[in-house]
Amino acid sequence: MMKKIATFLLLASLNLTYSFALPDASNDLRVQKTYDYFKGELIWIKGGAWSSCAKTLLKALNHVEEEGLWQEDYAPLLQALDKMNLSSPEVQKKADALLTLAALNYISDMKGGRIDPQEASKSIHVKQVSVDEAELLKNYLSLPDHCGWIHGLAPQGREYQDLKKTLALYRQKQTQGGWPQLPKGTKLEKGDSGVLVETLRKQLVAQDIPGAQGGDQFDEGLEAALKEFQILHAQEPDGKVGEVTLAALNTSVEDRLHSIIVSMERQRWYPDPMPSRYLQVNVPGFYLKAVDGGKTAFFMPIITGKKYTKTPVFNAPMNEIIFNPSWHVPASIIHEILPKIESNPEAYARKGYVVTHDDSGTHIVQRPGSANALGKIRFTIESPFSIYLHGTPSQSLFKKENRSLSHGCIRVENPVKLAQFVFDDPSWTLARIESKASGSQTDHVKLPHPLPVFITYFTVFENEHGKMNFVPDEYGQDEKVWVALEKAKRNTNKEN
Repeated sequence: MMKKIATFLLLASLNLTYSFALPDASNDLRVQKTYDYFKGELIWIKGGAWSSCAKTLLKALNHVEEEGLWQEDYAPLLQALDKMNLSSPEVQKKADALLTLAALNYISDMKGGRIDPQEASKSIHVKQVSVDEAELLKNYLSLPDHCGWIHGLAPQGREYQDLKKTLALYRQKQTQGGWPQLPKGTKLEKGDSGVLVETLRKQLVAQDIPGAQGGDQFDEGLEAALKEFQILHAQEPDGKVGEVTLAALNTSVEDRLHSIIVSMERQRWYPDPMPSRYLQVNVPGFYLKAVDGGKTAFFMPIITGKKYTKTPVFNAPMNEIIFNPSWHVPASIIHEILPKIESNPEAYARKGYVVTHDDSGTHIVQRPGSANALGKIRFTIESPFSIYLHGTPSQSLFKKENRSLSHGCIRVENPVKLAQFVFDDPSWTLARIESKASGSQTDHVKLPHPLPVFITYFTVFENEHGKMNFVPDEYGQDEKVWVALEKAKRNTNKEN
């Protein structure tokens, strides 16, 4: 990781004056390790001039903001290099080492080394990416096409590339002034007219919602456009501007840029490439994505934890499917369930609830059955959080746009379809799975090959229809990651 150096000099960048720490590259252990491998020979300067590979790297470093990185982290190095006269061997050595340092920092940043996710938020249980920048650079420079690595550092998955395009698009919107704001307390619906309706149309047009053009009448076309906006922002599509929709409409382009950059950073926390077969749960997006052979097999609606019973972010293998599971009510929510049982014991008995008491406290178990809170199929994930995927008898909840409704576990809309994907075995037909799930006999089936599961948190993502969604930061995680990224800037002493 980047060492903190105490030497400062004044340089100008990005229309601000920064008091930067320009490090002595020769004192960086990573730089020393790199040159030890190359026996002290220059890496980037050939014949007294920058090599073609150096020029490619310098061009990339001059556009790091396109990858959601901080341009000011690289500005002092780039400006110092630009001023150096490469005519003398001594200057060449310093310049080469400085560019090596910049390359190492770039590798660290692009591979997810900027922040420790676990330090950013207590709900994130993804370890910081371990990066040996010097070893990676040594390997890159040893390849026949030793410049190609510069363009291959970013995650190559479609999700990251789509976010990068969205970042460029919203930066363009920023230069165009973003979009106008509706006054606080504004309420609008079909049949209204006037200046506020015109403002609403401008907001929707600026945010690429089709069919929003028109005059000052709130007609059916505008209602349909507003419903589209609401769906893409995880809101109930009532076609009206109320408090929640107003907040989304008035979210500034700058805040949208923050969300995109945070989502790009999150993408760097995961393997590149991802496994050939895996499940991804996106908590704020309320969907599960099944991937097979590197391609999306299907999306499925899910229900995730409430704001105060958060679904944690973690990676773990799925190792078992349980048919007709019992539900052992977690101790943390017994205080919610017990009063309901005591107020109507017969009704809860019919649903299979059994209450017992011993020296360790009160225990509640719900026996298998059609009313069981876990549904008929449970998917076990190896983790210390007692979080798993399961069905639910409450199918009507999947019709809601905002599905932050559980106590932390993840309810899936179609557990039979998911089970067939997880088994990945032609002998496990839909009919066999449905038969196995019928009745009330509990059966544990171990998976011969555990399936990787990634419980993620992306507030900006492309949905199954190829449309970019911006959903609320329900748990406040994005805000915490953004703060951590700002604190991780290598040069933070600014003078306005």
